[in-house]
Amino acid sequence: MRNLSIKLKLSLAVLFCLGAIAAANAFLARGKYEDDVRYAAEQAVKVAGQSFQRMENHEVDKLSSTLDALLAEPTLTAYFAQRDREHLFETASPIFQELKQRHAVTHWYFIDPAPSRACFLRVHRPELHDDVVDRATLQNAIRSNDTATGKELGKTAFALRVVRPFVSHGRLLGYMELGEEIDDFLTRMKAETGDEFGLVVQKQFLDEKAWASSRGARRNNWGDDPDVVAVDVTSADAPVVGSSADVRDIPEGGRYLAPIERGSLLFVRGVVPVLDAAGRKVGGLFVLHDVTALRDRAAAERNRVNLVLGIVALAMLALLLVIFELLVFRRLIGMTKAMEDVSIRLAGGEYEIGNTLEPTGNDEIGRFEGFLASFLGMIGATLRELEKRRGTGS
Repeated sequence: MRNLSIKLKLSLAVLFCLGAIAAANAFLARGKYEDDVRYAAEQAVKVAGQSFQRMENHEVDKLSSTLDALLAEPTLTAYFAQRDREHLFETASPIFQELKQRHAVTHWYFIDPAPSRACFLRVHRPELHDDVVDRATLQNAIRSNDTATGKELGKTAFALRVVRPFVSHGRLLGYMELGEEIDDFLTRMKAETGDEFGLVVQKQFLDEKAWASSRGARRNNWGDDPDVVAVDVTSADAPVVGSSADVRDIPEGGRYLAPIERGSLLFVRGVVPVLDAAGRKVGGLFVLHDVTALRDRAAAERNRVNLVLGIVALAMLALLLVIFELLVFRRLIGMTKAMEDVSIRLAGGEYEIGNTLEPTGNDEIGRFEGFLASFLGMIGATLRELEKRRGTGS
């Protein structure tokens, strides 16, 4: 460094300072980008939970309205009160087919009152009856003597159920229940948000044999994870669902998971808990949100900032060099040249130096120029005096 010129040292110092500023800006930009990505993931998780709940509430309202109409149907009331299963099924079957096609209703039960709680008729499976129904929704309806709703797991999947007391002329005939499988919930949520979704359930709440038999031509994915199984996924290719570790102890507001890169795409993931009608956390709803555009915008912004900083750095360096050239270097060169001229004249025996250096300002260098001019004049006067004494002495 000692052998480097002041200009070069100054240029390096300026470039170092500007580089430090650029590094600090890059650090802050990176932090902002990570905050933006995390915010996008948290929002995706929040929206997923809200969308799922909104979908459930909408379907509950639909099933409740349908129950209102069915409970007011006198023919159904009469056959259920008479315990005429055959005619009740004949009346209910065509209604059920219409409900299934138009409103996606997949389950319809007539249930005897407590303490029996026997299934008098499954309109969707009339061959199965007289078994005791012990689901949480029915228990809640019995306790509250009012409508009870919730998601409940069967052996292979979720069904959303609405149960209501069946009362005629003040007499409790039993309970009517409507339900629908929530298989299309995720597809509808994807169409609404553009995100990918996956629903996983803990295996302890499912039946492995029933699950295997329900898969049909689809791959049996029971063994993909030791504790959970994906019951519905909107994309077979995208990395939507996670592992049982992601589902374990999910906080109520959901959990943000690490981003995933797939080729040129970047995704963020999250998971929200899924509760059944009994309030148990039985699984998780995963959401996969594409943040590629966010990443690309951040990269483009960083490139623009770096370009601007580069241009500013070069402009500042050029400006500083011009300023130092005018205020420092040119004046230093003038002082150096003046001293060289004086040295040559003194060496030639010319001691009448005069004003060889005029101050160029009243700043620090100008005052030094004045001091140097006085000093050089003093040297010339001293040498002239010595020359005179030498001549007198000879």
